[in-house]
Amino acid sequence: MSSLLQVAGWSILPDLLTRHTLSFIYQTVFKFLHRSPPLQGSPVYARHYRYTYTTVVLGYLLYNFVAASTALPKNFYQLLDVRPDTADNNELKVAFRAFAKKYHPDRVGPQGEAYFIQVRDAFEALKDPVVRFAYDRFGPDVLRWKECNTMKEYLRRGLLSSLAYHVMAGAGLVLVSMIGKPSPIAMWRYLLFAVTLALELHLLLALSSQVTEQSPFVDHIPTSGTLFDPLFPRRVAYQHIQLLRNVFLFLSIALSRVAPVLFPSMMRSDSVVDQQMTKAVAERLGTLAKLTERELSIMQNVTLNAILDSSDSEGISTEASELPNRLDDDVMRLLTDAMEDILIESRLKSEAGPMRSAWDRAVERRKQQMKLERHVSSVVPSLGHVSGENSDPKGQEIPLISSVRRRSLRARSVSL
Repeated sequence: MSSLLQVAGWSILPDLLTRHTLSFIYQTVFKFLHRSPPLQGSPVYARHYRYTYTTVVLGYLLYNFVAASTALPKNFYQLLDVRPDTADNNELKVAFRAFAKKYHPDRVGPQGEAYFIQVRDAFEALKDPVVRFAYDRFGPDVLRWKECNTMKEYLRRGLLSSLAYHVMAGAGLVLVSMIGKPSPIAMWRYLLFAVTLALELHLLLALSSQVTEQSPFVDHIPTSGTLFDPLFPRRVAYQHIQLLRNVFLFLSIALSRVAPVLFPSMMRSDSVVDQQMTKAVAERLGTLAKLTERELSIMQNVTLNAILDSSDSEGISTEASELPNRLDDDVMRLLTDAMEDILIESRLKSEAGPMRSAWDRAVERRKQQMKLERHVSSVVPSLGHVSGENSDPKGQEIPLISSVRRRSLRARSVSL
């Protein structure tokens, strides 16, 4: 949550602080020097605003660095009050005994039990040289990696975990570069990302100056330190990596905020290129709109031709101008009736009770009736030489399906 607030602060605080700081300078310093402040919008005011804005951003950047550094939780060595580069197993035992005499739950009460257990777990982890090697580089998460036994296994697991972060960070940089306009800041962000990755690999793979003892699971004995050890002698590699990632995030945001204000000429794009890009995008959107209109016209004409008789339709038209001429009163009435029937049927099917049971029985009876009609229709042609084809005993024609019935069935199928 604090990281989100810090990122949100970058979009609000620099401009707000710059305006108030510049106003304060004009009202105090310029008044003391008996000079009139420049008019807003003048070249002098723009220059003062750039310098003040850059100073505010650098100050806010420094504040974020200090806040991120002090917000890091204590490592196991700091809990035991020993130095990571000099503490061996004997010194760890002495430090834990001294801690237990002072902070044991029997002395401080139940409220100190959680803190005592935390320090005890730290002592147990640091006694094992393999776990200590992995903890220094990847943090307390290694205590849950029960499948790892050697340094190489811990190192392989930790590198895979770090790879996920860098893949996501790189994908985020590419996405930001694709969304916005081409900018020289993108190159600096990629360079900063590469430097961060190189420093993190240095911290993970470099030999540390910590004292370790011989063990059948230890692959080698580290003998040298990292670049950050002189700056933070009581911290270990995983804390340096956390701070390094925060620095990468804050520097990326600061570059995006400072460069357009401090170097406006670099950020100003070519108007001719912008016009060409805008024209190309507009032409592409126009083409897509025409294709969409054509497809809609085809779908509507297909719908109307499905409702009409085959004798009334002369093929499917793709012209939208012909559509209104086909919407006569009969077609609209058929569509309206079919849609009303569908709404009623959907409502009946969705509700349980007597109406649903009656609906199911009616559907079953209709199925049986249609089955009987198909059987009769297959028998009637064979009797045509006796009583005349498609005629009843009275000599009248048997209309199998009328034109209106065909249209209604088609309207229902299209509406469904």
